[in-house]
Amino acid sequence: MSNSPSPFLNTLKERPLLADGGIGTLLYSRGASTDACFEHLNITRQETIQQLHVDYINAGAEIIETNSFSGNRIKLANNGLENDVWKINVWAAKIARNAREIAGQPIFVAGSVGPTGKLLPPLGDTALDELDCAFKEQMEALLAGGVDLFMIETMSSLEETAIAVRAARSLSKLPVVAQLSFSVEGHTLLGATPEDVARLIRDLGDDMPDVIGINCGAGPGPVFDSLIRLTAAIRTLEIDPERLTFSCLPNAGQPSLIGGRPIFMSKPHYCASYIEPYLRAGARIVGGCCGTTPEHIKEMRKSLDSYLAMSVQQQAASSSSSSSLSSSQTTVLFHPESLDYQDDSRTRESQEDKTILSASTPASASGSAINLSDRLKAIMKGEADDFYISVELDPPKGAGTKKILAAADLLYRAGADAINVGDSPMARVRMSSLATCQLISQQVGVDTIIHFTTRDRNLMGMQADLLGCQALGLKNILALTGDPPALGNYAHATAVYDVDSIGLIKIIAQLNAGQDIAGNTIGTPLNLSIGCALNPTAQNRAMEIERFTRKIEAGAHFVMTQPIYQLSDLTDFLDEFGTLHLPLLVGIMPLHSSKHAEYLHNEVPGISIPENIRQAMAEAGEQGSQMGLELAEQLLEQVRHICQGTYLVPSFGRYDDMAALVTRLKSKHVQKV
Repeated sequence: MSNSPSPFLNTLKERPLLADGGIGTLLYSRGASTDACFEHLNITRQETIQQLHVDYINAGAEIIETNSFSGNRIKLANNGLENDVWKINVWAAKIARNAREIAGQPIFVAGSVGPTGKLLPPLGDTALDELDCAFKEQMEALLAGGVDLFMIETMSSLEETAIAVRAARSLSKLPVVAQLSFSVEGHTLLGATPEDVARLIRDLGDDMPDVIGINCGAGPGPVFDSLIRLTAAIRTLEIDPERLTFSCLPNAGQPSLIGGRPIFMSKPHYCASYIEPYLRAGARIVGGCCGTTPEHIKEMRKSLDSYLAMSVQQQAASSSSSSSLSSSQTTVLFHPESLDYQDDSRTRESQEDKTILSASTPASASGSAINLSDRLKAIMKGEADDFYISVELDPPKGAGTKKILAAADLLYRAGADAINVGDSPMARVRMSSLATCQLISQQVGVDTIIHFTTRDRNLMGMQADLLGCQALGLKNILALTGDPPALGNYAHATAVYDVDSIGLIKIIAQLNAGQDIAGNTIGTPLNLSIGCALNPTAQNRAMEIERFTRKIEAGAHFVMTQPIYQLSDLTDFLDEFGTLHLPLLVGIMPLHSSKHAEYLHNEVPGISIPENIRQAMAEAGEQGSQMGLELAEQLLEQVRHICQGTYLVPSFGRYDDMAALVTRLKSKHVQKV
């Protein structure tokens, strides 16, 4: 850390500090318009902003950030406020300081500085000097308002981060915290990794920040993964630990759009459960970002206090003082267990190589696809003795297809009836689902179900691709709206959404009738099987029932549910909805470990795992993977009487386990028949 005397840095050497939570999402929940410029509220609704700060201080925060995240000239120009930079930022600092006086707590006020939204060459045409001037103008106003430190946050560009840090260093001797935002996959929107950030810190030399860290981007689990990588990379470069420490402020999980607003799923106790791991991994500033509320901070305060008390007890009981938290830098006390809460190709690549590449080479086939709805209806009517099984595979992140084709072949040989393929799931760029399905169909010979979203195609593009699906023999379509780009790794991409999933179903139904959406004849009618999605555990069941009814009325042929984990998840919904006259494929995602279960339950929208299931996974310990498969098999036995099949979602590329499950399920059906 800097040798300059600073109350903030001196306190940080003595003990870790708790920062506040999200400002924007909390303002949403308190009635601020989604179209409002939050920074302008520093002038128009000062009491609202002040109360927000007071609530975080009362919850236990020791660092509060000013409401100035987008307070630079470039961002404010989007609302015609570029001439109000000084006023907005000075007041942002004054309001935070007033809140400190009202709460009567000796907390620190951090001047929040976010990205400009502009890109430097070669990705953009913004000059370096323009960004430098924008940052300095904002920081000078925050300085005039009386901030105690600068918190440069939610950065994606290494170059822009360096410009902001150098701007802060050139203006004052105040401490500087710099935080970048990493996705679930462990990179920023512009592709920078934690290892890249470590090299940036080294290259900054004397200008390096006092604290480097992570905020936003993902929930507690994936952010922990990125923190481990960042701290390891810093150590590898032998950067002086007296000069630099770490921060970690994750989102409250991944957001789900409800009523047009992002709703974050992770509960306070779950977010708080990561405080100790963050501290043990080296973080000295912990807290929250988007979706975290005063309730989250209150639980984090309890976890932090508990950890500090435990550390004092351990220090007293030990003859060595090396583990004391009062040392100038916390030592990494443990290395995390296998980070199995996310499907990350980086961590599972070698395992896939052993599992998938040992499979026999896929046989080339023409892939004469059937109409799925016809087969499912036959099962539903008792005209076919079968239980339909599809397995979901994510498209490749690059252009290589060897692994996914080998996986599809392995599952096909095990007895899977189809492979269903996502359409850039979670709004993260992957190979197109159409191309992936065509390759699987041709080279493996197994039927496919293509996930087809309205996010990336306008009305013309949708119909063009649907015509192409028919011509290529890809006859099974799951109609989806698609996750908005803001939730993925291209947040600045523009979504189309000419129609939603209901509109898409209507379009396919009309093409099946021989006309495009404008009423023009297309000659021979299409013969596409239309699937729709159902989330039986949706928080707003009335809305889910209303939309599900409209999907059926629009012309859906079959239904695929979100993954469920207990029979009542489905039966409770159907009891309220009424008799379902369409074939049903129940989603099943076998759990791998207790950590995996907690991650899905707390951080992934649309998935709710009952407490008894999570408890069973916790008790299974190292046998968690086997327990997860057993629970999945038991659940499928329970739902067989109300569905015609299932689609299975593999965990972490464990296709061999999934193939064995498919074989057992098919074998059980044959034995019963």
